[in-house]
Amino acid sequence: MTIWLALLACAASKPSVPARTEGPELRSVLASDGPLESRLAAPDSASLVIFYAGEQKGSLDPCGCPDRPRGGLARMHAYIDATRGAQSVPVVTVDGGNFLEDAMGLDGELRPEVPVMNRYVLEGLGRIGFDALNVGTPDLSGLTGLGEQNAGLPLVSSNAHGPGVWPSRIVDAGDLRVAITGIMSRGVSFVPTPAYVVDDPVEAGRATLRQLRQRSDLVVLLSYQAAAAARTLAREGLADVVIDTNLHSTFDEPLRVGRAIWVRSSLTTMQLGELRLTVLDGRIVQALDRKIDLDDEIVGNAEDELLADRARQEIAAATR
Repeated sequence: MTIWLALLACAASKPSVPARTEGPELRSVLASDGPLESRLAAPDSASLVIFYAGEQKGSLDPCGCPDRPRGGLARMHAYIDATRGAQSVPVVTVDGGNFLEDAMGLDGELRPEVPVMNRYVLEGLGRIGFDALNVGTPDLSGLTGLGEQNAGLPLVSSNAHGPGVWPSRIVDAGDLRVAITGIMSRGVSFVPTPAYVVDDPVEAGRATLRQLRQRSDLVVLLSYQAAAAARTLAREGLADVVIDTNLHSTFDEPLRVGRAIWVRSSLTTMQLGELRLTVLDGRIVQALDRKIDLDDEIVGNAEDELLADRARQEIAAATR
């Protein structure tokens, strides 16, 4: 499975920018040339910026692609911090799921290096300051392997229940109250996760979203491999933004499903999503979905690079 993901991630070389857009309210841009400063968004009318990532699979490093390796938490952190420093627009940062690794050994247990990988990834994600991380099926196995070390990050899910996971989060972003929840597919975990229970994503998601709709200005639904359920909920008008995480490795333009803006996160976060929303009277009137290629022209956060170096050393020792 890991080899297959690496091949899928490496399949695309430097992508081109599609010319078409999905209607007058929705626009998309691919930022893939020049240093970090040249890829920052120009000042606009945005009321809110949502950075979205996903599928780091326990790795702090860029993808292992031989051609233009992209991604890595250090580059992601550098870009998010640069945006925060250059603009006064409120920022919310979310992850669509599968941020932890769940690789098993021949004995049917998590491989010995997996808890090390996951511990370092959680530390790196914590340094960035995520507002919510959606729990996916692999994350339940990873959290189980970490035991008591999994506390501290804002993990959310409306249909997965267990230690350290909350149904939702509400964050204040400027004048907006932004509610965030997530759903995951009822996939099979090959590592026993007795502390966690997974309910139907539509029923559990509907109950949570109805409550959040009453308590917030904007509702964000994170979906891990549960696109059909997310589509049902969006068509019921229960979400304003849907972030779909499911092995997406192409440049996809934003869509409108029901009242929701629907975007897709990039596999292993080779491209960081930057959704810039203009909100008037509780309604999204403009959405610009920017994808930022996290290639080697973006200089990563120095402290994160040191963290990644330590992680590589400890992972190698655990593997031996």
